[in-house]
Amino acid sequence: MNATCTPSTCAPAAPSGVTESVRKPLYKVKGNIDAYEVRVEMPGVPKSGVKLDLEDNILTVRGERASNVREGMRALHRELSPLNYLLRLRLNKPVDEDKMSAKLEDGVLSLILPLKEVAKPRQILVS
Repeated sequence: MNATCTPSTCAPAAPSGVTESVRKPLYKVKGNIDAYEVRVEMPGVPKSGVKLDLEDNILTVRGERASNVREGMRALHRELSPLNYLLRLRLNKPVDEDKMSAKLEDGVLSLILPLKEVAKPRQILVS
């Protein structure tokens, strides 16, 4: 058995209270018997703007891209505006929260979510 997600076991959970300034980021989930690997694209979001939560096997990723207009200036034309990202994923296997890791580089958040030992499949040898 592998730990990859299927639409019914690792699907985006419905966000509540979503407004127009909130977008779902592009993401990819991979996995094996040891861990999930999640990649989330959130361009323009600094490390201080990322918040991660894991509760009841639902991973919530939030990112906030603030305005980049300096004080005393006003935007005359803007294609990059303040924006909030929100992604919720339901994981089909329990994750070991103490061993999770996250790295943000070039606008891409990379998460390693190791599975708990009890969630890993075990083989039983027959003698």
